[in-house]
Amino acid sequence: MTTQLLRTRYSPHEGQIEVHSLNSKEKWIEAARRWGKSRCALGELEAAYYESLSRPIEHINKYQLVPPGFHAWVVAPSYIQGRQAWNELLQLLNPDWIRETNQANMTITLNGMSDEVWGLIEMKSADNAQALQTVGLDFLWVSESQDIPNAAAEKLRPTLRQAGRMGKAVYEGIPSLYPEHWFRRGCEAAKRGAYKNHRYFHYTVYQNPLLNEDDVEEVESDKEVMPEAAWRRMYLAEFSLSSGFFSNIEECIGGDLLDEPLPGKNYVAGLDLGVSRDFTVLIIMDADERRVVYHRLWDGQSWAQVQQHIVAINEEWGLQRIMADATGMGLAMVQDLMEYNMPVEPVSIQKNVREELLATLTVAMEHKTIQFPAIPILLRQLRAFQHIRMSSGAFKAQAPAGEHDDEVFSLALALSGCNDPQSYQSRRRGFGGRYMPTQREANTGYGMMGMSPGEKIMKERRLMRVEERWDKSGVNL
Repeated sequence: MTTQLLRTRYSPHEGQIEVHSLNSKEKWIEAARRWGKSRCALGELEAAYYESLSRPIEHINKYQLVPPGFHAWVVAPSYIQGRQAWNELLQLLNPDWIRETNQANMTITLNGMSDEVWGLIEMKSADNAQALQTVGLDFLWVSESQDIPNAAAEKLRPTLRQAGRMGKAVYEGIPSLYPEHWFRRGCEAAKRGAYKNHRYFHYTVYQNPLLNEDDVEEVESDKEVMPEAAWRRMYLAEFSLSSGFFSNIEECIGGDLLDEPLPGKNYVAGLDLGVSRDFTVLIIMDADERRVVYHRLWDGQSWAQVQQHIVAINEEWGLQRIMADATGMGLAMVQDLMEYNMPVEPVSIQKNVREELLATLTVAMEHKTIQFPAIPILLRQLRAFQHIRMSSGAFKAQAPAGEHDDEVFSLALALSGCNDPQSYQSRRRGFGGRYMPTQREANTGYGMMGMSPGEKIMKERRLMRVEERWDKSGVNL
């Protein structure tokens, strides 16, 4: 196979050659950014195409298989990422293999053994799982597998099972952020040899010999702007439950949900309203203990039904505050709730408020001053939330493609209505002790409310001095 590839526009490096040299029906590649995963997958696609050309033509059912030769899918998390893979295919595929291309549909028709036996490569996006119709494939290439939702993966697996097709696949990506993700489970199964036709491969960025000194320096410089666990996931391909945006998730798990409120407790709620594709999530916390005691998710119910449920929950729990997402169309829904005379506080989650909510939740987890039960969907979203590099080069904290963040912001909203932790309250009015910043504050220089802890302290000191001067001069406030 390697000699065949070397006659094309693709020249594999040592690690890629290792992948190509081992025969397997399914290959699971967990490799770092800039290792060359997509080119390696392209090489596997080329090899599968060569193999299809060697099949006896009389064994091909030209009337049942469409196309009647070679059929491949390249599946990316989004249309934009699919377009990138499409451009790379056009750049590297041997032009002699291509019969025609369709720019609009992102398809490549390949020459086959005859005019009647030909091949087809189709680009697919996983952002709409229902559009991944069950067809028979000779080859499946799943790009950036860690960002492909479980629902899409469930649609893809049957494509490899049609009689008359080779049913080969390459799944490539960096490690996923939580163990329940299909790519993580598949890599683990292949790694321990659970299936004889599955192979697992693991490579760091430093195992790409084609990187020059400038490339390596750029990789190293990302250490300065990324959390260590996230950097190790991206460039060392290390799986870790702490490689996402939030740390100490496992350490904050504890307690159970309550069937009913306890007397004498102060309860607050965070409400994230699902306007279109997202769920509506309500989380209730004990405001003093900063502990989640109630969780409710609505999916598919009408707003009128959800609204009545929220009204009933508020009456049962005697909520002191309901911090509700009033961003965009959510404002009208919040206004509906306010008509019931509930303690609803609208929160428009724009840039500054969003940063403050996430910073507050981050600090609480780092200091372990928040507690929540092991609610599967909540844990999954917290683990999946991550730093994503934007086209500008900056990083943004958000849910990956195919995931939701309604649980994250419902929790953050509920926390914003809680009281300060006891450890903070005890030192709040005294400045004798030295403040030890969290790792996030040390990295960014800022804490909650867009102000560093030191700046907060100095501001309070300045105000106290001003008040003292006014008192001495007889100024009435």
